[in-house]
Amino acid sequence: MLGYLLGGVLLAAGTLPLIPRSILALIPVAIAANIVIGHVVGNVTPIPLYLDSIGTVMIGVLAGPAAGAFTGIISNLIWGVTLSPSVIAFSSGAAFIGAAAGWAARLGAFRTPWFAVIIGALAGIPAGALGAPVAAYVFGGGLGSGTGGVVAVLQAAGLEMLNATLAQSLFSDIIDKAIIFALAYVVVRTLPRRILDRYPFTDHSLSRSSRNSGNSRTPARVG
Repeated sequence: MLGYLLGGVLLAAGTLPLIPRSILALIPVAIAANIVIGHVVGNVTPIPLYLDSIGTVMIGVLAGPAAGAFTGIISNLIWGVTLSPSVIAFSSGAAFIGAAAGWAARLGAFRTPWFAVIIGALAGIPAGALGAPVAAYVFGGGLGSGTGGVVAVLQAAGLEMLNATLAQSLFSDIIDKAIIFALAYVVVRTLPRRILDRYPFTDHSLSRSSRNSGNSRTPARVG
């Protein structure tokens, strides 16, 4: 676990210089949202999802891939040190989702709801593939009441540990990230323009008409 912790710290240190200073004040809020929602969903409910990266995805949408990756890593490190040490091992997957949100925003994925859902589902495939070997070989299957139950059912059906964990991870991550990217689209659409203007990266997620209206200014009268 110390190796995972050190790796997470090094990844965070590498991304920190690339983060816009304007977003730093918002990152603690995003981290708190990740930890609170993720801990409740993973440990209290039987839902086989995570929902622990909404803050990470929002930072990626607002400020780009580096900021998203940094938020994902730091979320997992703080969560692991304070509540659940096992979460530290999944820091690379959290970093990927944050970076993927930024890459998706740059492609305009958050301009329409269906594009956001599709890209989120696609991002869930490598995210699930990254997490499955860790869950299988380090922790013996899915973590949390919901995901662990799915792994147990698949094993009872005849799948060996890695295959059962991979199937659960892909299933859960595809749905999970599709939901989270859809929620990020809704948040971007409901935030006031004066808030969005603080983070220039959000121009990628706004329609052309919205960008034009935001950039238009009434000329000052002379005389």
